[in-house]
Amino acid sequence: MELEKYGFVQAGEWILSRDVDSGIDFKLAKLENDRVVYAFVVADKPKYVGICDKDTTTLQDRLDRYKSRKGRGRKSEGGENTNQRNARLIKEHLETGRHVLIFALKPGPSCEFIDLKVDLVKGLENPLIDKFKPEWNRQKTL
Repeated sequence: MELEKYGFVQAGEWILSRDVDSGIDFKLAKLENDRVVYAFVVADKPKYVGICDKDTTTLQDRLDRYKSRKGRGRKSEGGENTNQRNARLIKEHLETGRHVLIFALKPGPSCEFIDLKVDLVKGLENPLIDKFKPEWNRQKTL
């Protein structure tokens, strides 16, 4: 899969669950305590690319937001925020028997430009969205 060319590894997968508001839960085997760029993948195709937004946000923390119907995120035209919309799409795929895998990339150490610290997690999000054009990402990129 092309994501692996950029250093992404399969970190886990989404599963159906009656124990959470959204009806979905996840299992992570790798990178759960790391700040990463992540992708939701169906049939070897990236459907969504996102990031652990804050310096202290781990993959576990970020994915937990998809499990709650009150999740934070920007509202779309249908009144759903990003987390709610993606949770709905993940659930729809799982209910039809498709696997939704979670891939993650932990970039190397941050770098500097002159005297500015460059955040590689944030800096990789838009170029990856532009490259793969995942259909669940709605923001306009480069």
